[in-house]
Amino acid sequence: MKITILLLFLSGISFANVLKVGDIFPSNHFSDQFEKKLAITSQTKEIIISFSKKNGKAVKAFLENHKGYLKERQAVYLADMTSAPSLAISLFMKPALKKYGFSVGLIEDDEIAERLPKVEGKTTVISLEKMTIKSIKFVDRL
Repeated sequence: MKITILLLFLSGISFANVLKVGDIFPSNHFSDQFEKKLAITSQTKEIIISFSKKNGKAVKAFLENHKGYLKERQAVYLADMTSAPSLAISLFMKPALKKYGFSVGLIEDDEIAERLPKVEGKTTVISLEKMTIKSIKFVDRL
C-alpha cells in the first residue's frame, strides 16, 4: 500500500515537470476547433504553441500568409485555452477558430499546459524527431 502511494506521488511529481530538450513529447491527443482529434505522432516534426491571444493572432496571420506550412513542415499548432472560462471558449473562441483555414489543437487541460515550456509574451516552437524534443525556441514571430 505504501509503495503504491509513493509511486502515485512520484508520478505526480514527474508529470508536473516542464518538458525540455531530450524528453519524449507525450503522445497526447488534442481536440481541434471542430472537435476532431489532433494527434502528436512520431511523424510530427514541429509543434507551435501560443499561450496568449496576442501570440495566437500572430500565429494565425503567419499561417494564413504561408498556406500549407503546417502540412509541409509536418507541424501542429496548439493554442492554450486554460486561462479562458469554458463559457467563453464554447460561445466565442471555438466559433471564431472555426473560420480558420487550418486545424488548431486546443489545450484545455491545466496539467498538460503546465508541462509545456513557455516564456511570457512568446510563441513556443518545439522541434521533434520521432517524439523526442530536439529543440525549444521562444519566438516573437514565426
